[in-house]
Amino acid sequence: MTGAVVLMACGAGSSCSDSEAQARNQAADQARPTMSDTALRRMAIEIQPVVERASGLVATAPLHVALGSREELEAYLLNQLEEQLPPEQAAALTAAYARFGLVPDTLDLSAVLVELYREQVVGFYDPRRDTLYVMDRVDEQLEMVLAHELVHALQDQHVDLDSLTTLLVSDNDRGTAVQAAIEGQATLAMIEWQMGVDVTLLPDLGQQFAGVDIAALGEAAGMPSIGNVPRVLREALIFPYIGGLIFVQRLWSDREGRPPPFGPDLPTSTEQLLHPERFADPRDEPTAVRFHTAAEGEWVEVYTDGLGELETKIFFEEHLTEPAEAELAAAGWDGDRYRLLRGPAGEVLIWATVWDSLADATEFAGAVTRAMDARYASDGGVDAAGRRIQVESLERGGRPTVLLVDSPAAFQVDSSWALTLFEIEP
Repeated sequence: MTGAVVLMACGAGSSCSDSEAQARNQAADQARPTMSDTALRRMAIEIQPVVERASGLVATAPLHVALGSREELEAYLLNQLEEQLPPEQAAALTAAYARFGLVPDTLDLSAVLVELYREQVVGFYDPRRDTLYVMDRVDEQLEMVLAHELVHALQDQHVDLDSLTTLLVSDNDRGTAVQAAIEGQATLAMIEWQMGVDVTLLPDLGQQFAGVDIAALGEAAGMPSIGNVPRVLREALIFPYIGGLIFVQRLWSDREGRPPPFGPDLPTSTEQLLHPERFADPRDEPTAVRFHTAAEGEWVEVYTDGLGELETKIFFEEHLTEPAEAELAAAGWDGDRYRLLRGPAGEVLIWATVWDSLADATEFAGAVTRAMDARYASDGGVDAAGRRIQVESLERGGRPTVLLVDSPAAFQVDSSWALTLFEIEP
């Protein structure tokens, strides 16, 4: 799901979704000693040289740290959430992912994210104010959180993190890749500070995390609610840390000097994170797919974006029975764009995907047909809910392309109409 929420928050806490949970948090806070400004600055000064070496980033100016109460930190995070994902956008995004069968159409995305982010209130870095905030009550994870967030403060002195947030809100797949670079560097430096070992000498973390339960990782990181949310949302929240950690470790293992994962080393797709060879020279950059700006006739565009390889794989994991089949079906992705339209006949989902080869496109076309059959439990193309699925393999812009149209059965979609709505940029 979209990487829209740029909340560089870290830490653990209890769920605050009801008054009982809030009371428990307040009681726990009162039982902890209060942190002073002097103690916080001293702690940051002690940690900073270690994370500078571990991250490969040296401060160019003093780093600013400040204390805040749980209520103040929560208020900031929730304000950022509403600003970057307003309720109307959250509802439109939910409708799109529900049509893919990735979330229930009854999901209250804003409420789910509020609960998840309330669990993450120990500390965060605010790139707008160039300040790292931590909770004013001493927590057992405070030093670890401070080490992680100090890296974000260092990053912001070398690259404008605030400008990168525009990618996180405007392009789902690229935004996830950018967030992975940001969080991967911070997490890897935090691990080196914590373990006191050169992380480039550790075994390949990609092998270590293969097959790990994302929900279990989230719960261990202090997000007890994460096991109750849809898979695509769990992955969106956790992948930037794990996928980014693996990406940056491999970058540093291949290159001397711990280059920051920005500028020429900034990944532009989750494909490059899932397949390291696609990031090597020459780099496999995604093909841009664009829809025309206006929906035609009585159709209104509800939402448009791309899934990227990561969420395409999650789509198949949701609807196909074999994990290996899901990975194979998503491999070879080279670009995509979907568009959810709404009109008098109901909702129409148009999903245009571009592939590295004709074989990849053919594999995807067969898999997406099976996945949509399973998603709707269809018979002969029309399911009990009255949907019709059309999958067409074609060539567009000289590239193998697959077009999926998911429409109400009563609405006869001419594929030529759908084809006029999108184009591939060379």
